[in-house]
Amino acid sequence: MTRFLPLLAALALTAPASAAVAWAGADATTGGFGVHAGAALLPIPFVGTVGLEGSAERPWRVTDTSVNRVALGLTLRDLNIPLSKVDAFATLGGQALLPSSGGTTAYALYGEAGLRGPVFGPAGWRAFVRGTSAGTVGAGLGLELRF
Repeated sequence: MTRFLPLLAALALTAPASAAVAWAGADATTGGFGVHAGAALLPIPFVGTVGLEGSAERPWRVTDTSVNRVALGLTLRDLNIPLSKVDAFATLGGQALLPSSGGTTAYALYGEAGLRGPVFGPAGWRAFVRGTSAGTVGAGLGLELRF
């Protein structure tokens, strides 16, 4: 058993091949659709990449009471899942909900976690769940380009 420990450690600590310097994508969520983009700030060897990510979303149906979402968060990406081409990410940040007509802007903290995988070349898929300090929960699927 002890002779397999170095092999298991190497598999768990391998740096992901999909680490990106910048990324951008489009998402379809339970509440609407949007875009996101980010940039790497600090690669952490054998762990992942710390980056900054922003996003903007619109509801599926725009009415007088609908709100647009803009967010900015600190993300930990490229968390390698051994023996797969999939990696994980987690983001913590703040969001603003902007009413489409009049009304008051609402602010909240949010947390997001998900998985990313390859499609073709620099394109990949992403799936995520999100929760906010305002008590909302959502999920989404998207496509992402990594540079």
